[in-house]
Amino acid sequence: MGECLLKNSHLVRPDPRVIFALTLVLSSLAVIVREDLRLMAALMLIGLICAAVLGVKFMQLLLRFRRLWQVLLVVAILRSIFTPYGTVFFQIRDIPLLTSGGVQIGLLVLLRLALFIVCGAMITCYPVRTLIQGMVQIKMPYEIAYMISIGVRFIPQLSEEMKDSLIALQLRGIVVEELGFKKRLKLYTYLMLPVIAASLQNAKELAMSMEMRAFRAMSERSSFYELSFKPRDVIMLCGVAVVGLGAVIVTIL
Repeated sequence: MGECLLKNSHLVRPDPRVIFALTLVLSSLAVIVREDLRLMAALMLIGLICAAVLGVKFMQLLLRFRRLWQVLLVVAILRSIFTPYGTVFFQIRDIPLLTSGGVQIGLLVLLRLALFIVCGAMITCYPVRTLIQGMVQIKMPYEIAYMISIGVRFIPQLSEEMKDSLIALQLRGIVVEELGFKKRLKLYTYLMLPVIAASLQNAKELAMSMEMRAFRAMSERSSFYELSFKPRDVIMLCGVAVVGLGAVIVTIL
């Protein structure tokens, strides 16, 4: 039944190896592009279109990373303030604090980090079993692929345990938002200890379960479910290669 669900899920979405190639090209180009704001915006547009086709829920993504977006915005503003070139918008005693060049670099930083998040969201659209199989079929060792999948699974678990701890505090009458910065920081420090301890305990139980099932007992593993490229996947791979090559040429020129 599980394999049937996996096969039916691939009727709409492309092969995960295509998404691996797409995210690799987009994230690499996001690092390579330095000062071309239009090219970075074009890469972000391509990433948003691909994410929409894969069914990424942007509202949930924005809500999940709402605090991170604030951090990204602060980083962009700080980078803008400390880049004194271009037209001066705001200055104090002949010291430029906000310039057109700074705003451009701030937008570049914001788009670059947002593109990384969109690339990660595209990968999470696939079931964990499908991602592992895709990694194995691109000649990645099964152990590494399995560790990556476990890491992806533990991230939301940490978030849920942190939320449960905060809810427990609120039920005891503690309003975290009304606390000062130092008290709030100390509170989060105290909360992280039991959350990390619970995560380590879960990791230990998972390792014991894997050992009891003879994980890595054989040097080679077989798989009942294997991925196969379809004509549309080949076309998409060619499109990814063209986009990457074109972006590199534009950057060099």
